[in-house]
Amino acid sequence: FAESFRQTIGMVVFIFVVLILLFRLYQGLWRFFTFRDCVVTAAVLALGTALVMAMVFLRTGGGFLHYPRSVPMIFFLLFLGWEIGGRGIVRLFREWRIAGIQGRRVGARKKIILVGDTAESDQVIRALERQAGDTEKVVAVFANVKAHIGSKIHGIPIYGDQSQIGAAVTDLGADSIVILPPFTAPRSINRIVESVTSEKVNCEFRVIPSYNDIASGRIDVGRIRRVEISDLLERNPYEVDYEHLQSFVKGKRVLVTGAGGSIGSEICRQVIRLQPEALLLFEISEFLLFEIERELLSLGTGVKLLACAGDVRNRDQIKRAMDLVDTVEVVFHAAAYKHVDLMERNPEVCFLNNVIGTVTMAEMAEKNGVEDFVLISSDKAVRPTSLMGASKRMAERCIMERPDSKTRFKAVRFGNVLGSSGSVVPIFTEQIARGGPVTVTSKEVTRYFMTIPEAVELVIVAGSQPVDRRVFVLEMGEAVKIDAMARRMIELSGFVPEVDIAIVYTGLKKGEKEYEELLTDDEDVVATDLDRIWVVKKNVNGTSAKIDLGYLLELIDEGDEAALREYAHSLIPGSRLLPDVVRC
Repeated sequence: FAESFRQTIGMVVFIFVVLILLFRLYQGLWRFFTFRDCVVTAAVLALGTALVMAMVFLRTGGGFLHYPRSVPMIFFLLFLGWEIGGRGIVRLFREWRIAGIQGRRVGARKKIILVGDTAESDQVIRALERQAGDTEKVVAVFANVKAHIGSKIHGIPIYGDQSQIGAAVTDLGADSIVILPPFTAPRSINRIVESVTSEKVNCEFRVIPSYNDIASGRIDVGRIRRVEISDLLERNPYEVDYEHLQSFVKGKRVLVTGAGGSIGSEICRQVIRLQPEALLLFEISEFLLFEIERELLSLGTGVKLLACAGDVRNRDQIKRAMDLVDTVEVVFHAAAYKHVDLMERNPEVCFLNNVIGTVTMAEMAEKNGVEDFVLISSDKAVRPTSLMGASKRMAERCIMERPDSKTRFKAVRFGNVLGSSGSVVPIFTEQIARGGPVTVTSKEVTRYFMTIPEAVELVIVAGSQPVDRRVFVLEMGEAVKIDAMARRMIELSGFVPEVDIAIVYTGLKKGEKEYEELLTDDEDVVATDLDRIWVVKKNVNGTSAKIDLGYLLELIDEGDEAALREYAHSLIPGSRLLPDVVRC
């Protein structure tokens, strides 16, 4: 045996030194030794052992005579213990030292409950330990695999009954709940929030970005964001036929009015992805125009961008913008005043911008050979109680009543969008951040909501239809009580409504409704081949008189609010614009 050892020791050392150099095992920092490093080290040592045994087998003429076969295995285990054990001890010492430093640095770390699949929870726990170990720690996991319930992961207990999440928050003193797939669907998030709020405890709700981030191991704690009200809308994602949309936009010259606004800017973002030849940004606000141009340029799409400062009421400014390209082929008209209360106090500019501006854009579109003109309308145009709603309804009628031409005119009518400037969501967010109170019109007020990206997707889809003089209506889902939305936003921020944050009911403002509608009594819709999009069956002209734009301009110039209100009321059947009309 001693002779065999002397004959093979040089070969063994040579083989293992070559493998260590070849696989660069010497480069790993012992303090950061990981399970992957452990597997690689074991694999290299196993390969070396196999090579040694093969060499011995060949040297002994096909046998292991005078050479115990246990020696290579003993050598493998000893070497494995040295390579992995030594590094593991250094790593454990580092972890113990860091834990001690963190314990001295902070008196109490934020306690987190994870709700998600066990495998995904494992990845998140590791990420939190690496990136936020001194500020946050996981105290419980609620998983969906029955076999794992009652077990532990990284020493953290696993529970299963999600209805008990609220009780766990109370018992464990948790500060935050992080929701992982597959529980990121709106219905699941709502159940989790309700479980916690039923306990009347303060707790923050956060959500993990996506399955892809977890699967790839690229979880960045900084990207674990708060649950937003849009996460709770129980609407299935809209499946967009991008090939069809590209055929509508690709290679064309597109102009967007109100390009810096909430809807206009999202139209620009989605249109530029469809690869138009040129995208003209038409916006009256210098700041908003600068912001959207800068954002779109940063995308590096190669699409020709033309930022045009201008007013939709000014023909010369519109002409200068359109003359920047050969022929504008598609116009999305999103420029409009939209705030009900503000427009009640500024009726002249409301009609001047929303009605006359639309007519001016429509005339210039026809004159310049535009193929498709898409007007962004509103549910407030239905049986309007406000001047803003009346102006949008009149804008619809103005483009529908135009003489036949090569330009196809379409209007798309939808309700509120979450997060648009001046809407309830950013207002509530600001009020909650200040500590309240949150102001709600009344407990009974309801509104339709969808996200801005979904609304714009449907607008582009509707606008792509090869029809003329049609009003499209978007399916908005179930109406939402504003009071319930305010309460849920307070809860998502980690507060208890009317305990931590007060709610004040202000009553309906002038022109506001308790509920919104998408159709009038004498309108009907027919289904289209498109999901969530209908077209108004009845001609919007109805039996009412055509709009006299000359007379409307006279009333605007005179600044006669009463006369403007009366004229709009006479043009729109079912409107409730006069002071003596009781609003529902």
